[in-house]
Amino acid sequence: MNDTSNTNGVGAWFGGRSSNLRGFIWITLSTFAFMSMVMIVRHISDRYNTGELAFWRAFLGLALLTPIFIRSGSALFRTEQFRFHLLRNVMHFVGVAGWFYAISRMNLSTGMALQFTVPLFTILLAIVFLREKVDPARWVATIIGFAGVMVILRPGIEPVTMAAMAALVSALGYGAANIATKVLMRNCTSDTIVFYMNIMHLPMALGAAWALGGISVPAAADIPWLVGLAASATLAHWLLAKALGEADASLIIIVDFTKLPWITLGAFVFFGEAPALWAWAGGAVIFASTLYIVRRAARAARPAPKA
Repeated sequence: MNDTSNTNGVGAWFGGRSSNLRGFIWITLSTFAFMSMVMIVRHISDRYNTGELAFWRAFLGLALLTPIFIRSGSALFRTEQFRFHLLRNVMHFVGVAGWFYAISRMNLSTGMALQFTVPLFTILLAIVFLREKVDPARWVATIIGFAGVMVILRPGIEPVTMAAMAALVSALGYGAANIATKVLMRNCTSDTIVFYMNIMHLPMALGAAWALGGISVPAAADIPWLVGLAASATLAHWLLAKALGEADASLIIIVDFTKLPWITLGAFVFFGEAPALWAWAGGAVIFASTLYIVRRAARAARPAPKA
């Protein structure tokens, strides 16, 4: 009786908070889920290639989401935009595979700082494919954001590694997937999008795994880690979606950037990896430019006060 009343009390308290506070809680939880995924990938990446990690993420993620898919019934499969789902998931798979490759081979704080370019790539792709109009101030902020990438990579001073390039390709893939998602959400549910994501990722990941040396049967000791990988990745996306549905984008983007200190801390605690100071400097430049763009967009979207 007490347990039920306590649960109801927590639910009532949460429901009584402002939408921004609820969004803040959801996005904060998502950063911890994301950090868990990154730590697991780094921990087991020496035993599984990038394709295998992406395969088990999709396969086990599909299994974990089965109850939700069953609830949706036949409506889950209905879509008039199959080719757009395919395009979205090819780009999303590029994002996942590139990210897994990058974080298994580079300083985690550097990889996370480069991942902050996803909003910038999304803006550029929206201009090209969605014909979004951009004022000069937004262009300047976007260019400054990409200058932050140069601060992180320091080409000509430090060699630009394959892992760093994979992180940028990953960010481009995620940015393109964001644009496709925006188009698909006009006529699709989030359940349908997630279903097609996992189904389409399976053959792509299987092909990548074979190309990189084949797919192996996981050792019994690794099964909990692979389940944890799928669960943390799925949970991170679900929590992020909840946050975006509740809070202002300007708040979400601020909290989402706390992934950098969390992942830097995790890398130090679990792997003894020192933070890369240039990554923090460049990440700060990217953060400032992205925050400016989001806040400017929020002000432009705010309705004018009534006379």
